Amino acid sequence: MTTADVPAVARLFLNVFRGVDKPASADLKGYLHALTLGSPCYSEAAGTKIYEQQDGRISSALLSVPMRFIACGNVVPGRLLGVFMTNKEAAGAAQLNLGLRPKRADFSFCDSASPTSAKSLLAIGGKTIPIQNLEWMRTFRPLGALVGRLSPRFLRRFDLSLATLARPVDVLLSRLRGDEDIVGAADLKVLEMSVPDFLAHAPRLIAHYAVRPLWSEDELGWLVGLAAQNTKLGAFTIRAIADPSGAIIGCFVYYAAPGRTAHVLNVLSLPGQEAGVLTAMFRHLESTGHVEARGRAQPSLMAGLGMQRRLVFRHRAFAMALTRIPEVNEAVVRGDIYIGGLAGEDWSRLMHDFG
Repeated sequence: MTTADVPAVARLFLNVFRGVDKPASADLKGYLHALTLGSPCYSEAAGTKIYEQQDGRISSALLSVPMRFIACGNVVPGRLLGVFMTNKEAAGAAQLNLGLRPKRADFSFCDSASPTSAKSLLAIGGKTIPIQNLEWMRTFRPLGALVGRLSPRFLRRFDLSLATLARPVDVLLSRLRGDEDIVGAADLKVLEMSVPDFLAHAPRLIAHYAVRPLWSEDELGWLVGLAAQNTKLGAFTIRAIADPSGAIIGCFVYYAAPGRTAHVLNVLSLPGQEAGVLTAMFRHLESTGHVEARGRAQPSLMAGLGMQRRLVFRHRAFAMALTRIPEVNEAVVRGDIYIGGLAGEDWSRLMHDFG
């Protein structure tokens, strides 16, 4: 895809995912251009692929975001496979899918695959990444969380007045149940974390994974800048977790929305510190007025998540990896891979905006 193709691809997006056939706004076209062509590590090989019919119309597109990865000690070109769209005739869909077959030492992945997409990727050699198809949901205020889930469905928007009315009822229910505050990790502190500090610490906190995003300062900074534009979910926020000595042992990235749901993008932690980092995070999110928190599961977080009360899991979307590098496939099978959040698609405005 080139710059000249952006208006047509943006219009196809609106037609397929928003049910309208009209020219895209300047906002959508600008965002789509930045998302697909603006990465510091952009290359045509890792870029978005389109299918152009003989009459010049673009009938199918597979959006891709280039992301370099460290794979078993080697830096490899990677790409996040994002939104796949095709017109009613599905012209070109099969060709785009077959074009995903890995031909070199590269790495493709996605964390938002539908069952149909997952089957297509499996058919061309893809592998399912264990656990990361699940989303966890930790409830702090049950009635407030229920109002938040039902309001958009029945009222077409979040009703702040209903949420306000739910608050004293949740307090009463908590007293009747004899709920206690979140316990554990009392010696850990949650601190504000600047973007430059996050860019410096994040690669260190995922360095123990065999397969992980490179997250150079320019690439990760670019991703953070795009993620911060997704204000539909709340205010883009980063918090650090420090131990009693003041050392940073973890951090978490989320969309803050007091009175609503905190959408957690990433929970980063040194090995063995996951349970404490999670406990400190949940305590902070509850104390700042969120009714619930949601995020994606990962193998390293499961023990800590299992210790939480009022936490459930549900299937969100399949996480898939596609490569011909044997060592990477082995790492994927054993779950020794870090993707999701900023190394995924949950931050994209295309998932929540432009309605």
